[in-house]
Amino acid sequence: MRTLLLCTLVVGSACANDLRVDHPFDGNVSSGPLVSTQVLSGEVKIMNVDATNKNSEVYVDLDEGREMKVDEAFSTNGWDLAFKRYVISMNGGAGNPSGSVRVAVLQNQDFDALTQAPASGYQQDGADPIFNSVDGGWYFYDLGKHQLITVDTLTYVVQSSAGKYFKLKMLSYYDSAGTPASISLKYGPLTAP
Repeated sequence: MRTLLLCTLVVGSACANDLRVDHPFDGNVSSGPLVSTQVLSGEVKIMNVDATNKNSEVYVDLDEGREMKVDEAFSTNGWDLAFKRYVISMNGGAGNPSGSVRVAVLQNQDFDALTQAPASGYQQDGADPIFNSVDGGWYFYDLGKHQLITVDTLTYVVQSSAGKYFKLKMLSYYDSAGTPASISLKYGPLTAP
């Protein structure tokens, strides 16, 4: 019994440092922009989202490829996705009942080969956000490395608040320095179904 308790304490203390609300951030807002984009090829872009602040969400407008500050996001209802650490919610369903954003989750879909949005399969957030729950979510936790690892087999199709379609693939939860909640993803436009 003592051995089991000791093992539980050791394993529990070693896991998920970057998921704890007190590691290593104090909740201060980062200086500088929280969202940056760069063109990868053609119309496909890499987006980096600084979601390190444990107390706030970063609102993203995919149509314009930029961050929306909280007042603009809610006054215009033009945001598409919100990032809070590893949780990604959408402007629709439980994420915002007045929002119209929908997401389809595609398994084993080649990102580059996808040029047209599917006609069906779209959902809005329920009690759990689509990005964090459908088909296991966008990441898994590697106990050996104590890191979040992106699920490479999932491609998301987002119908934005403006009615446009985008393909999206999560790339990493960490930046090149290993900072958690420094999320990167790639996305690009799709033709309508």
